[in-house]
Amino acid sequence: MLDVLRLVWFDLKNELKPPVWVGMQWFTSIVQLLIYAAIINQIMTPGIVSPADYQQFYAVGFIIIMTFDIGSHAGRQFVEHAHEGRLPYLLSLPISRSKLFLSIALQGAFELALMLTVPFTIALLLIGNLTALSILAAIAMLFCLGFGVAGLMLGLSFIAFKSSDMYTAFVTGLSALIVRFSTIMYPLAFLTQTSPGYASLAKLNPLAYGADIVRLFLGFNPALLLNPTVAVTVLIAVAVGTLGLSSFLLQRLVEGVKSA
Repeated sequence: MLDVLRLVWFDLKNELKPPVWVGMQWFTSIVQLLIYAAIINQIMTPGIVSPADYQQFYAVGFIIIMTFDIGSHAGRQFVEHAHEGRLPYLLSLPISRSKLFLSIALQGAFELALMLTVPFTIALLLIGNLTALSILAAIAMLFCLGFGVAGLMLGLSFIAFKSSDMYTAFVTGLSALIVRFSTIMYPLAFLTQTSPGYASLAKLNPLAYGADIVRLFLGFNPALLLNPTVAVTVLIAVAVGTLGLSSFLLQRLVEGVKSA
């Protein structure tokens, strides 16, 4: 385990010197949650979600977007290592492929925890009246979602060994679709009434289940959300499935590959 932690720190220490990007990310989240969300809150038309509730709804949605972005970044780092020439070095280290994969996952978990510290705290203050158990459950679901996204991007990273341009285009398009066709910005009940087609696509989106289960633990009206049992099942299945596939690919297919 000590070898894994050393490898994690080997990558993290370069990214945190200086930690300007962390501060900028925190500043952006503060602007989004305290200014942009407040503006949206004033122009929302009363309906299924009242304006007072929508600011909180948006705050959680923004946390989910950040989780998705950070998980994607953790997965794409594998591709960056290949293009920078670090992948052959990592593969030459006297550690197993499973430990190498674990180090990638732990690095993503650390980055997720670091980046969400400020925005998640602000979201909790906006919502209020929460128990320690509900907060811990929401954090657990966020990490589960982050691991699932990282596993997905890590699995797709092998496209880059054929064509980096194809990988970039594919991941960018996939990210746009996953984020927008979900319940991150609007409740499923609202989508069902206003745009049934959009709602049908959201029901097929794992990110929608992740967003709604986090909202459920943070005290939002269950009538506005997807089925919590199904949401937890989908989220765990996606995390386990993508991480398992990525681990298999890392151990079986990575030897001798060349990035384009």
